[in-house]
This record gives sequence, structure tokens and C-alpha cells, in this order.
Amino acid sequence: MASGYRVRIATFVLIGAPIGLQLYSQGHRAGLWALFVLQFLAYPHVLHWLTRKTLVRGWTEFNNMLVDSVLCGAWAAGLGFPLWISVVLFVANLLNHTITRGISGVLTCSASFVSGALASTAVIAFHVSTDTGGLVTLASIIGLAVYLSLIGVEFFAYVDQLHKVQDTLDSQKQTLENANAMLHAQIGKINDLQEKLHDQANRDSLTGLFNRRYLEGTLERELARCKREAVPLSMLMIDIDHFKSVNDSHGHQAGDEVLRVFSLLLAENARAEDIVCRYGGEEFLLVLPKMPLDIARDRAAQLLKLFQEQVVSFGDLRLQTTISMGIAATPEHADTADGLIRCADDALYQAKRAGRNRVTVFDATPAD
Repeated sequence: MASGYRVRIATFVLIGAPIGLQLYSQGHRAGLWALFVLQFLAYPHVLHWLTRKTLVRGWTEFNNMLVDSVLCGAWAAGLGFPLWISVVLFVANLLNHTITRGISGVLTCSASFVSGALASTAVIAFHVSTDTGGLVTLASIIGLAVYLSLIGVEFFAYVDQLHKVQDTLDSQKQTLENANAMLHAQIGKINDLQEKLHDQANRDSLTGLFNRRYLEGTLERELARCKREAVPLSMLMIDIDHFKSVNDSHGHQAGDEVLRVFSLLLAENARAEDIVCRYGGEEFLLVLPKMPLDIARDRAAQLLKLFQEQVVSFGDLRLQTTISMGIAATPEHADTADGLIRCADDALYQAKRAGRNRVTVFDATPAD
């Protein structure tokens, strides 16, 4: 009757003991003894065998408990509702149904137990004999106590198993959380690495300034934004004067140091929104969003003066050189990225042709 084959067999033995004593004390005939043997010795084994054969064990076990309750009700009525035997029969069935079905088990147990009692009284005339002998009463009390103990042991084992499962789940959860944390940390490292790689791909390795690749992807967006906001954009194309002679006279390492010093000067004098690029070789490009042409000219003159005064130290050498700059702006000179770069480059050529170390604004008027 309780879940578990061994508990079920023990339960039928415990219930069968006081019923057998009651039958013996009342001197019942052999037919009732035959029913007793079938009910309490053969019946639980047959049910267990049938339950193992079925595919839906939970539903089959529930049906078995209903049959148990009906039969126990029939025995209670057939014996004349002896007090202790009836209590043991009803309590045992009630516990089984309640543990398995909850509050609905109380109703199904009561209904099936009463149904069995009514069926028994329909066959055997209704009579009540609540008295039981001392030995029957003792067997009933012992049987009920042992049965409750068995239920307690089963429940404790079930709770202990739940705790073990919960501990396993908690351990697995902690393992998953640790793995998840490690995964997030690894993803963070990968993202940082991707950002560094992306930054490295967009920056010049010598000077640390943005490279031409970055400019190609950014200038178009800056021009489009300035057009939307109806604000100007200026561009400075810068070339270090006589840079080849520095390399030829003092070596490429000295030339690299001149490039680094000039790049640092540009970066230190740039606004947050400015784009400072090494365009190629000794050429640099400074994009000045939201800056009109006249202010860009003043900015270029300031950079010209700063670099003219800059002393580049390289070993025992103290190098000084100058720069030439060409300025173009939108919308005055061009409204596309290629057009603006071309105008700034033409202005730079005009500055170098005019003698270098100067700032020239693009002029589309043909030279005489």
C-alpha cells in the first residue's frame, strides 16, 4: 500500500496480523480464511508483478491504492467494524492516499473505503462489533506504530535523497556559474583584444596617429554630419620640409624621431573631435570638424610656429626643421572627401612651390 514493494509487503503483514487474530478469536469458517490468505499473502505480490508490467506505473499504483481502500473497507465492515482494526485499516489507507495525492487523496480514500464497507454490508448483514480482545488491540497498536515508523523511514529517505539531489544541483549550479564567469572574463578579454586589434589596424605603428585606412572610413561620415548640421569642416594637409635630406644626412632613425616628435605636437594641439592622421611618408592630414576657414588658417599658423621652434633631440644631434601646409574647407572648396583632399593637396603644393615653411589656402584661380 505504501510506495515501495518492501514497505507494501510489510504493511499488509502488519494489517493482516490483527485481522488474523480477530478471525481466530471469532472462529470464522474456512472460506473467510481463504479470502484472508488471498488478500494479505498473495494479493500484494500479484499487484507488484502487474505494476512492473505496465508502462504507466504512477497511474497503475493509484488504481491499486483505490482497490486497497475498497478491500480494507470491506474487511472492516465484514468484521463488524472492530475499533482498532478499523482505525488501522483507515489510517494506513489515508496516509497512502494523502502522501501520493495530497488533499484530493483524503477524499478518494474516504470514498473508496466507504464504498468497500457498503459493498460488504450488501453481501453480509450489517452488524457492529467494536470490541476487540487485548491481543488484537495490542497487535493493532503495534502494527499502526510500526507502519507509521516505516512511513517515517521512507519519508526520511525521500527527503535525504532530495537533499542529495539539491546538493548535486547546487554544486552543478556553482560549477556552471564559475564556468559562466570564466566565459564572460574570456569574452571580455576577446573583446579587449578585438578592440586593440581594431585600433592597431587603424593606427600608424610609428607615430600612433590614425592611418589612411581610418581616414577613408571616417571622413565621409564627418562630411555627412557637417552637411546635416550645416556647419563647416576644414582640412590641413601638412608636409615636413626637406625630410629626405634629414634621412640622407642623419639616417632613417633620426627621420623617424622627427616624425614622432611632430606627431606628438599635432596630437597635443588637437581637439577631441579633430582627426589627426599620418597620410603617408612625411605627409600628415588634420581634419577639423565645425571649424571655419579663417579659424583653421590661424590654427595652421600656430602649428607652423610651434614646429619651427621645436628642437628634436636624437643622440648628440639637435635637429630643427619646418613644415608646409595647404588648407581646404567645405563648402567653399569641395563637398566630397576626395575633392577636399585634392584641394588641400593642391594648396600644399602651392605652399611648397612658394618657398615652403608657410600656410597656403586653396585657390582655384590658375597661376599666371
